[in-house]
Amino acid sequence: MSRKFGIELEITGITQSKAAAALRAVGIEVITPGYTHRTTLAWKIVPDSSVNNGFEVVSPILEGESGREEADTVINALKTAGAHADRSCGLHVHFDAADLGVEELRCIISRYARWEAEIDAFMPPSRRGSENRFCRSVRGLPESSDFRNASTVSGLAHAQPGRYFKVNLQSLLRQGTIEFRQHNGIVDADRTLNWVKLLEEFIAESVRVAHASAPVPTPAVSLLASHRRIIEHLRNGLTNAASLAETLGVQPHSLRAAISRIRQAGINIRSTRRGGSTHYQLAEAQTAAGSNDSLWAGIDSKIAKFYRNRAAVMALA
Repeated sequence: MSRKFGIELEITGITQSKAAAALRAVGIEVITPGYTHRTTLAWKIVPDSSVNNGFEVVSPILEGESGREEADTVINALKTAGAHADRSCGLHVHFDAADLGVEELRCIISRYARWEAEIDAFMPPSRRGSENRFCRSVRGLPESSDFRNASTVSGLAHAQPGRYFKVNLQSLLRQGTIEFRQHNGIVDADRTLNWVKLLEEFIAESVRVAHASAPVPTPAVSLLASHRRIIEHLRNGLTNAASLAETLGVQPHSLRAAISRIRQAGINIRSTRRGGSTHYQLAEAQTAAGSNDSLWAGIDSKIAKFYRNRAAVMALA
């Protein structure tokens, strides 16, 4: 099932009036209402102070093949009219989140945080890590107590301190959407729609993973918050002992002691040696995503190849 989406194109190089004329010339209904976050039935052109001598072109709600074709028409019309994007521009994509519950949304953020470095690899340097103040990293969010303990969608959204993150949960409160803000600005229909497709499939896979999750059994003795973080990392597939210790900011011996304590609480954690490294893994029934989860799980092979190739090229830049 396709998920409803919307795009926000930050552009420069032409005037708002020229952009409006270009869209109307190809049969696209467009309005220029001034600054507003109101969802409209037509494409809207609004000012954006973050863009150098530019503005934002915002879609109505789009869906399926007809929505992608409409976005293609708009982007190509803007490009033909002379629009382009510079470093100050971004591409934002919203997806309808009306059917997404707390655990599904938590899984989307957790998986994005887990694979953020890999996503960074096919983004320009200005959109990596927290280099851009308008799309900061989400890597620390899954570790926050407010995020981990949120029991409502509103609580989950409020656990994020603002909207200027690579994945924005604040839009859940205002628009009922989850927003992805990391991509750099582009006036290229194919690349834009590739990104939309990757994100749509990433959401679908995250929902599948969330539904496949089995709750960790109630321990026989109480565990510390740090122990629960270890369990959560293992559930999400972080099994390498050295990487786990680094992520948690602890020494290897402290991690081993914590693993022993978790086992004493009745949680079955296996230890194996692979490639000279120690790996920990929850017993099969306690594993959320299985051991085969990756950024590319559930992603169309052509889309995956496009971004892997892009990462290889970006590495040479």
